[in-house]
Amino acid sequence: MNRLRVVILSLLILAAIAGALPLTASLAKWSRSVAVRHHRRHRRHSRAWWRKHRAHARARRERAERIRQVRETATQTGGDDPTARMSAAVNTSLLSFNNNPAGAPAVVPASVVRSSQMPFGFTPPHNWTPVRRTRGGEAVFNIMNSEGRPAGTAIVSPVALSGAYVAAAPSNAKSKTIGGLPVTALRRTVIDRMVAEGGWVTNDYFQESQGRRVFVVVAQTGAPGAPTQSLTFYFTEIDGRVYSLATTTPVEFAEPVAAGSAQLLASLHPASNSNLASQK
Repeated sequence: MNRLRVVILSLLILAAIAGALPLTASLAKWSRSVAVRHHRRHRRHSRAWWRKHRAHARARRERAERIRQVRETATQTGGDDPTARMSAAVNTSLLSFNNNPAGAPAVVPASVVRSSQMPFGFTPPHNWTPVRRTRGGEAVFNIMNSEGRPAGTAIVSPVALSGAYVAAAPSNAKSKTIGGLPVTALRRTVIDRMVAEGGWVTNDYFQESQGRRVFVVVAQTGAPGAPTQSLTFYFTEIDGRVYSLATTTPVEFAEPVAAGSAQLLASLHPASNSNLASQK
């Protein structure tokens, strides 16, 4: 009888141990996964990650501000001007390289245009419709295609880079400059803007326009392999200061818009009193 009891107890102990082993393994696996999730939730991010995070946050704030401005414009104009609505909806801050003073109004009335005019003249293509000028000296254009439909936006503006971009340029690259600004700093500015917009830079190169040196940066937005928008940034020096011509257009209109940009760059000339009067 005692032997039978010992056998039964031994079998019960073995069964309990055999049943507990899978449970122990499951608990160990679960605890490891919880520890990994906890570690990932509190991992330390690199400086590059924080730069991208802050750039995306700035882009979200700018998009919210553009939406607010579009709504205000629609309210003021009664929604009757599709050209104005299209211009307001474009991310003009993406194309502008001029740091306007905080609090300065974005749009300047026609009576105050003289103070914001640029110290040079140019002739835009016939299908580039002037939309507005800003106090900071920017000229905004709507671009139409051959059928008269909206095909993009162009902005001519003075370039004002922060000291951080210039200081970060490699010393051996500072000899490659436009108007004293390292082209690496100009390229980095475009790259950072594209990262914030979910886009990428595809090419950069120098070209000549009527004896004037021009640095060009080409970018795209959309999905890799299927871009939707083409953006081109032209930088050149005029009278000792760097100015940019930046365009954004659907990919299918990239070539005609680039031809129009080349036409505008070739038309740059010193401004005269008659030029200023004609641009009012």
